Amino acid sequence: MGMIGIRRNRAALVAACLLLPLLATGCNEIKDIGEELGWIKREEARTLPVEDTSLASHWVPADSAVDAASQARWSERWWQWVAQFSDQAPYLDVDGSRCAQHQGQGPVWFLAGTDGNFDAVRDCRIPAGKHLFVPLITWVVTHDLPNDGKSCAVKQARAKRFADHVVSGLVLLDGRPVGELQRMRVASGDCFASPDGLSGASDGYWLMLKPLPPGKHQLAVAATFRDGPRQTMQNFRYELEVDGGPGDVAGAIQ
Repeated sequence: MGMIGIRRNRAALVAACLLLPLLATGCNEIKDIGEELGWIKREEARTLPVEDTSLASHWVPADSAVDAASQARWSERWWQWVAQFSDQAPYLDVDGSRCAQHQGQGPVWFLAGTDGNFDAVRDCRIPAGKHLFVPLITWVVTHDLPNDGKSCAVKQARAKRFADHVVSGLVLLDGRPVGELQRMRVASGDCFASPDGLSGASDGYWLMLKPLPPGKHQLAVAATFRDGPRQTMQNFRYELEVDGGPGDVAGAIQ
């Protein structure tokens, strides 16, 4: 979902509450959440399979590399992608008009969420053959002042504390849950250049998907972070269209 700027105890934080994976809470709760958010029609929810593993082969667990780079490295590249937007960050995008901006030529296409202050429905056209990398809910922690001297270990600990307070989340791909929460958490290995130009550490949950079949797909995300009185609820959806080459057959994943 998106990115939330949090400043507390003079520590400069940028929180990106983006895409959260499915918690292992059971199929009935999946149906209830899906109906409440309008992602699943009530009559469809009654027939939702208890287990549906047909999308499992498209999900890449957090401990698996893509193009010889760890997902920790891809998370750092995602933050650096965000830093390239000089006018308005991609997590503030309302309709998907920023979806294709600053995307590199590599194998991974970045998606964003929101800042937690609005629900987004975005249209996004994606080239064929691209992995998708989406922050489920994640934080980057930097200095509170440029010369603060806060150690990388301290920043890593603060980022971890935020990530430890994710309390719920749901991801639906073409109407079906995908991913395992406990295998989606990614922490940066070392501190890196964050969007504000300072050294930062990141921790949170991310979704990496293998290239989707050509055609239209829907990726829907809801997530909740809670720490004492502080709570953030996220809700966003992507209407994706994956380009197809000659001879490709469009259609949703079966």
